Amino acid sequence: MRLGAIVVVGAGDPGSAQKPAVSTMPGLAAHRDLVGEPLPCVEVLGRSVLERMIERLLRAGVEVISILAEAGTFCDVPGLRTKFERTTIEAVNDPKSAVDQKLTEYSQNGIEHAFVNSADAYAETDLLDLFYFHREARQAITHVFDRGGPLYLSVVDCGAKRQQPHRDVWPNEQEWKGASYFVREYAIRLTHPRDLRQLAADTLLGRCERGPCGHEISPGLWIDEGAQIHRRARLVAPAYVGRRSKVLDDTLITRFTTIERDCYIDCGTVIEDSSVLANSSVGIWLDVCHALVNGNKLFSLERDVLVEISDQRILHSTLPNRKAAAEVNKNAEKRAAAEDCRKPLVTPKVWQFGANLIQE
Repeated sequence: MRLGAIVVVGAGDPGSAQKPAVSTMPGLAAHRDLVGEPLPCVEVLGRSVLERMIERLLRAGVEVISILAEAGTFCDVPGLRTKFERTTIEAVNDPKSAVDQKLTEYSQNGIEHAFVNSADAYAETDLLDLFYFHREARQAITHVFDRGGPLYLSVVDCGAKRQQPHRDVWPNEQEWKGASYFVREYAIRLTHPRDLRQLAADTLLGRCERGPCGHEISPGLWIDEGAQIHRRARLVAPAYVGRRSKVLDDTLITRFTTIERDCYIDCGTVIEDSSVLANSSVGIWLDVCHALVNGNKLFSLERDVLVEISDQRILHSTLPNRKAAAEVNKNAEKRAAAEDCRKPLVTPKVWQFGANLIQE
C-alpha cells in the first residue's frame, strides 16, 4: 500500500462551478484585506491549519505530500514551526487541472491511492479508517462529508483517475459520484475570519485532537517558547501567549484570547475574547474585545467591520519596514564612513597578559 496526498490552498469552494467571493463581510472585499494570505496559512495557537493537515497525513503513513497553491496566494508557507519531510510546494494557475496532473504523476510512480484535500476544510477523521473504507467500497473515489455537507476531502484511486480524468475528485452541486464517508469527529470550514476565532476557542476547550503549542503552565493557560510576561500582568484561562511575544505590566489577557508569535502588548491594555495575530503590536491602555488584530488592522466580530489604523502608537506590525530599514542602514553607513575619515590615525597600544600579547 502506497499513499500520497494533495492539499490545495487558495482554490475557494472546489465544489462550485463558479468561484464565489471569499467573504461576505460588508465593506471588505476579501479576507486577504485583513490577513494578506489564505486563512489555512494563518497561525492559530502557534500552528496553522495547513500545518495540522500535514502532521496528520504524515502520521497516517503518507509517503509524499504535494501542496498546490493557487498562483498569487502566497510565496512561502507561513505558520510552519518545522520543515516537513516528503512535502513539496508548488504554485499552480488551475488547481483542478494541477490535481489531475499530480494524480497521473503519482500513478506513474507507483502510488496507488491519494488523499485530496482542500485546505479550507479541516477534518480530524481517522485517515487510515477512511482509506480502508474506501478500499472496501471498491469505488474509484470516496467523498467525505459531515452534517454541514461536503468537506472536500477525498480518497482517489490514482490509476482510475488517470483512466477517467473527467471525474471530479470533489463532489459538486450537480452530481455526487463515488462512495460517501461520514465524519463525526471535529471539522471546521475556514471561509471567514471569525472561523479563526472559532478554531482558537475549540482548541482551547479541548475539542480538537491537539492542543495549543507550548506548555500548559496551569489549567487552560498556555505559554509558548520565549514568551515574556510581566509579573504584574494578569492572564485568565483559557488563554495563549505565543513564541517570543511580550506582555507588559498591568495588562489583562482573558476569555479565550490568543496572542500569537512575536507580538507586543503594551502596559494596561485589556485583550478579551480576541486573537492578536503574529507580528502585531497593541499600544498602551487600550481595550480590545471580540476582534482580530493583524498589524495595524482590527476586525470587529460584533460589527463585521475592518478598521485600518495609521497611528502606530495604537496598532502596528512588529515586522520591520524593509525600505525604511534599508534607508536607515544606508545613512548609518555614510555617517560611519564620514566619522572614520575625521578620526586621527592611532597606533594601537600593546599590553601583556601572561605570555600573550593582546592589542586593544
